[in-house]
Amino acid sequence: MMRIAASLVGLFLASYLVKLPLLGREDRSLWGASELWTLYVHEICIVAMLAAGAVAAFHARRFGEVHDGPNPAPDASERDRRLHRIAGRIAVVSSLLALITAAGVLTGMYSRAEF
Repeated sequence: MMRIAASLVGLFLASYLVKLPLLGREDRSLWGASELWTLYVHEICIVAMLAAGAVAAFHARRFGEVHDGPNPAPDASERDRRLHRIAGRIAVVSSLLALITAAGVLTGMYSRAEF
């Protein structure tokens, strides 16, 4: 499931890189201060999520072979388990905060849109 999640994040980032040359950036001169701060917090949450996810993946790769059962990674060191758990929690919290702030950014974009 984590590989699927990482693939979806990669797909989103790739689509954003395609969107920029095709549609360009939104004119931020029309944004209010609170809307800009919401965007900046959103971007910080995304960076934190990506960094924490990378750290969690790095430590998970050091677990060795993973099995089902009460001890899924018998070869994993306690340090790698602890760092993986902490990084994973940071990634989850960051992703939830990114989702909440994305809703704020999107709401602002719709309020400025001229249909």
